[in-house]
Amino acid sequence: MRMTGGGWHAVVAAVALAAVSALVGCGRAPAARSIRGETEPRIISLAPSVTEMLFAIGAGSNLVGRTDVCNWPPEAAAVPVVGSFGRPSIEAILRQRPTLVLTVDLEDERILDPLARAGIAHRRIACETLDDIPAAIRAVGSLARAEAAAAVLADRFAAELSRLRAAGLAAAPDERRPQAFAEIWGDPLMTAGRRSFVAELVRLAGCDNLGDAVDGAYVTVSPEWVIIRDPEIIFCLYMTTGTQAVQRVAGRVGWQAVRAVRRGTVYDGFDTDLLFRPGPRVLEGIAALQTCVKRSREVLP
Repeated sequence: MRMTGGGWHAVVAAVALAAVSALVGCGRAPAARSIRGETEPRIISLAPSVTEMLFAIGAGSNLVGRTDVCNWPPEAAAVPVVGSFGRPSIEAILRQRPTLVLTVDLEDERILDPLARAGIAHRRIACETLDDIPAAIRAVGSLARAEAAAAVLADRFAAELSRLRAAGLAAAPDERRPQAFAEIWGDPLMTAGRRSFVAELVRLAGCDNLGDAVDGAYVTVSPEWVIIRDPEIIFCLYMTTGTQAVQRVAGRVGWQAVRAVRRGTVYDGFDTDLLFRPGPRVLEGIAALQTCVKRSREVLP
């Protein structure tokens, strides 16, 4: 097994600086228009989770730019694209005349230095775990002048998260938790290790996560590693559409003996945006996993 790296690709700073010079010279960012005596921010979101938060608290009208993977809610499609995921276009950002750029985890935040020189504020919204989400929602709400709506959503999320955790602790002593293998990718075979975001979702769905044996985030494992541990449930969480994963898993050499394959408790077709984005909709992702676990209990001993 080996740890796999993550992060976003950087944009060449020289190109970014040239774009700034071409569009704004040495000027400052434009002042945002005023509503009822307060400044209405013009926001660029460079993370799908942040985009979802803005719309969820009713601040979608403040969004003037997004990445090409900010695809929820449907209304986000009307917002101009200012780059791909992890690869923002400084020129495209400047065209939208923003006052604020929100990020989550750029690999190299120095690529945004030209925006600072143009007078455009940047805020990083820390959000890596489920427990980070309520605070992230509140932070976005404060920056978007939507504190009240953000507080309501954050409190509702925190309460549901507490309920899910309490339900797991209150399970009957004789209710055994099935072992689940979360397959993030098939070639190479990748799973959610103990320190990954997805691992806690699997646990909250009522399973013991097979990948918790690995002290890492998203890690590669061998097919033999999975066969030996013999999971009772397999979640195929590929970040692609389609429902062919069940057949591929069942067709692997040696996997016909795995309990999940024998009993038909291999699942695919998930909306992985609900499972990989640390935002308000992640509770729907947990519910989708729970539905599979409930179905599995009907055939598990």
